[in-house]
Amino acid sequence: MTNKINYWVCLKKPTVFIWFLALMVCCFTTKAYANPTPEITTQDRTISGTVVSTDDNFGIPGVNVLVKGTSKGAVTDFDGNYSITVSSNDAVLVFSYIGYVTKEVIVGDQNTINVTLESDVAALDEVVVVGYGTAKKETLTGAVEQVKAEAFEDLAVGSPALALQGRTPGLVVTRASSRPGNEDINFLIRGASSVNGISPLVVIDGVPALNASAFNEMNPNDIESISVLKGGSASVYGSRAAGGVILVTTKKGKGEVKVDISTIMRMGTIGIRPPTPTMTEYGDIYLAAADSDLAAGKSPRYFFWNDYETLERIAAGEEGYYDLPINGRVWLAEGNRFDDLFGNSYSAQHNISVSGSTEKSNFRLSAGYDDNVGGLKVADDSSERYNFSLNYNLDISERLSLTTNVSYFHRHISGPTGGLAREAAAYDAPLFPAYNDLGQYYSVFGGVNIAGARNAVAQVIDGGRQNFIDEQLKIYAQAQYKLTDNLDITGSYSVTRQNSEDQEYTLAVPLYSWQGDFATYITDPSNTYIEEETGNVTYKNFKATLNYNNNFGDHNLSGLLAVEAEKNTNNALRARRTGFVDYGVYDLNLGATDQSIETEGGGNTWGAFGYIGRINYDYKEKYLLELQGRRDGSSRFAEGQKWSNYFSVSGGWVISAENFLNDSDILSFLKLRGGYGELGSTSGFGNFGYLSTVGFGTTVFGQTNAGQQQTSRASSLFSDTTTWERIVNKEIGIDFKLFNNAVFGSLDLFEKQNRDMLVSLVYPDLLGTGAPLTNSGTLVNKGWEFQIGWQGNFKDLNISIAANMSDSRNEITEYSGAEAIVAGLNSVDSDRNILGKPINSYYLYNTDGYFANQAEVDEYYASYSGGILPAQGTAAGLVPGDTRIVDSNGDGVIDTNDLTYHGDSSPHHVFGFNFDLKYKNWDLSAFFQGVLNQNLVRTGYWAAPFQQVWQNQSATWLGRTWTEDNPNAEFPRLSTQANVANWNYINKDFMKQNNRYVRLKSLIVGYNINDLKISNTNIDLVRIYFSGNDLFEFTKVKDGYDPESQAGANNATYPFMRTWALGLKVSL
Repeated sequence: MTNKINYWVCLKKPTVFIWFLALMVCCFTTKAYANPTPEITTQDRTISGTVVSTDDNFGIPGVNVLVKGTSKGAVTDFDGNYSITVSSNDAVLVFSYIGYVTKEVIVGDQNTINVTLESDVAALDEVVVVGYGTAKKETLTGAVEQVKAEAFEDLAVGSPALALQGRTPGLVVTRASSRPGNEDINFLIRGASSVNGISPLVVIDGVPALNASAFNEMNPNDIESISVLKGGSASVYGSRAAGGVILVTTKKGKGEVKVDISTIMRMGTIGIRPPTPTMTEYGDIYLAAADSDLAAGKSPRYFFWNDYETLERIAAGEEGYYDLPINGRVWLAEGNRFDDLFGNSYSAQHNISVSGSTEKSNFRLSAGYDDNVGGLKVADDSSERYNFSLNYNLDISERLSLTTNVSYFHRHISGPTGGLAREAAAYDAPLFPAYNDLGQYYSVFGGVNIAGARNAVAQVIDGGRQNFIDEQLKIYAQAQYKLTDNLDITGSYSVTRQNSEDQEYTLAVPLYSWQGDFATYITDPSNTYIEEETGNVTYKNFKATLNYNNNFGDHNLSGLLAVEAEKNTNNALRARRTGFVDYGVYDLNLGATDQSIETEGGGNTWGAFGYIGRINYDYKEKYLLELQGRRDGSSRFAEGQKWSNYFSVSGGWVISAENFLNDSDILSFLKLRGGYGELGSTSGFGNFGYLSTVGFGTTVFGQTNAGQQQTSRASSLFSDTTTWERIVNKEIGIDFKLFNNAVFGSLDLFEKQNRDMLVSLVYPDLLGTGAPLTNSGTLVNKGWEFQIGWQGNFKDLNISIAANMSDSRNEITEYSGAEAIVAGLNSVDSDRNILGKPINSYYLYNTDGYFANQAEVDEYYASYSGGILPAQGTAAGLVPGDTRIVDSNGDGVIDTNDLTYHGDSSPHHVFGFNFDLKYKNWDLSAFFQGVLNQNLVRTGYWAAPFQQVWQNQSATWLGRTWTEDNPNAEFPRLSTQANVANWNYINKDFMKQNNRYVRLKSLIVGYNINDLKISNTNIDLVRIYFSGNDLFEFTKVKDGYDPESQAGANNATYPFMRTWALGLKVSL
């Protein structure tokens, strides 16, 4: 009846295929692709050699080799080889390359000089990828952070998005779930930009991704670096970059032909688990609630448990038959649904790549397989992904080069129908085993339908399946022609095609009594269904750029002119059939009747066009200036509003380059920078949002016996003057290095304003339809970012430490939309935006402890009335131990007007801390991530005890609630009455938690073996390592839920998993 899970995923067919492919590549790869030895012309005396990197011992192309004190120089080829002539033994060769420490060597009587360059990782990496090119970090005037490949390659998770958590200040990465394929990973750069939600633009190898999912589905082993563009530095990408930009650069081929093979085997274990009670604990909680009601002179709601004596049997852990009034004779025994459903998981990831270069070309071909299995142990719940990519570059001539990039991923998500939330554990009290003694699914509550609680295990295993297939193919081609040594023109075109298929169905699963008699179904047979949906998206992007780069003595000047065109088209089709009959074949044709068919479809398209200009100037790399301008057009707006202009300006001063700091022993580098920039955004405004559709219907006019008349109405009003949101960024920052680059860091202050935020105006209900979006709001967001690091080298021991922290605070300063405050979270999703407060604000009732005695209760009723105050003497009437709500506005009425602001739900003071240690062939890396301040108010099934008497209860409340013997308890009294739970617990100030935590996000311990020879095969590197993710945490969250999910609701979260992995890498 249960599905058997194959834990030996290493023997799955994709694994065998990857290793077979690796073997074939190793057998047939030759040196034919290697670079031939260049001819050397000898004049005076010729010195030759090879320049390699300490990182991988491979040759470094493009290294400048200069005879010191002269203009005579050379450049290493693709293999790192060089030759240069010298005239004396006293000559000194200077080897320099961006990103490496410069090295000087005296020639002496040597004819061959081989040099090893060390990476200059202390400080800010010298070369970073920015919009439409690269730049030296030290001459940047904007806020740009870069994360290198090392942060992704050995992690025990298959998503590069999760690897970014805490790595760079200002970037917040959240996940709502640990369920494979449904993690719901979101990015936010420098806080909120609009009530309409603006996500960062993800650009992969120069092409905007369809969505963040395309980044999440990348193979981490294909990534060379990730740059995060913040504030004005993102302006060059225009309207889609209002939330910042994440630039992803993939690996390219270099040097001789190289084969890299890697595999990682993972085991997942349940991390923080919800406080599900045992049978005895459940009885104790219920007895405590009944005792509280009896002490207050109220009758407990025993519901299906019949009486107090039944609860005592349950609290004693007594297994056996119980005669219950609502459902007859029922067997009760220990039955923890969470333990029934969830357990360890086993998965794997395998990768292979082949790369290399010649004098005129380079290539890299890669394939990857990732099998991510969730914590559900009774049925398959997994995400399977295949990745393929090809990067190829060819220099056709000295002036013309071609670049092609092809990438493809295929993802298959398979799991039980529906959300598979932990609500399954909340529904079923821990008194019902999953199976009876005959091995049949046991019916919870004897077959009585209690809000769908009919055996969650049966629902998960046999109640239906969902299969989602998503695949994406991207083809990119680029041609670059050098008009002169200082001027080149580049044209590129890309097409991205995404196809998806989604099928889900529900089945009627029979349940049985303990004796084996049929009791009921999980789902009524007439309510079963099968649903299929297909969709496709086609995205096309064209760019043409003209680049200029020159220097005039100490003056350096570069410029960019570009045009970019985008078009996105999508289509979808859905069909659903109810009354689905299970024949073991899942097809839409198997519905019960033809009348049970539902179909719908749709499509949409949008286009954008932009003109781009940028000028960079610096004097001696000391005084820096950058100017950017864009003119953007969008199909979303009406004629006359489609186009808008934006600009940015930034500057910098490298103070350490001034003469008065040249001899400083402390300060190695100091740069002051600042900028101002504007960006447009179309977020929140739909395609063709300036048009209104007409809806049709029927109604009766006149007498009630009159016939129905056909009617039509506008579905909503529109405004043809609505235009772009305009976001203004202001920033100032410093970058510094101290003690010969051993200490490095930066500090940034920023402010961004959305001055034309799109909101819906408030009109009387008499309007009869939806109000249009207009540019009637303003949002101001201010914040700071700080990072600092240290690196030390002690012979064979290298140590580096880095830390970062950031925070931002927003406020809605102008708002013409609806402002109906509700208790709890006033979220953007529910259009609850409050003037003068942040997005996603909490409004709660202030409280003043609990009533100690009846006299205090009587005094309270004498002082206040109306609103939400329950009538005295009723079942819900207040008694000692209940919460005392404060009349915050002093009007003598306890109602929603007493709700007060209690902060927002955004994380504040987000931080990361990294420690790296290398000793000879050993290395250790530990990365911590966390949040210092975040407000969290739980909602959902377990946010308060006994919101429903039939449901399971959280063990959180045991021993922590008010009684006469415990008057200073953390929580108010328990009660079996749901309305008492609402008054005492829901949306009260003491239920707000500080979601403060620090988590060991990753721990890696590795050992490298270099230059092995097995038979006739030379192995450059063998790496064996242990990798763990989310191994432990310190948290102030009290209710047993993952603080990282940062979700207020606690009833729809997949159990949080810890990951332990062993990895192997081989380079040939």
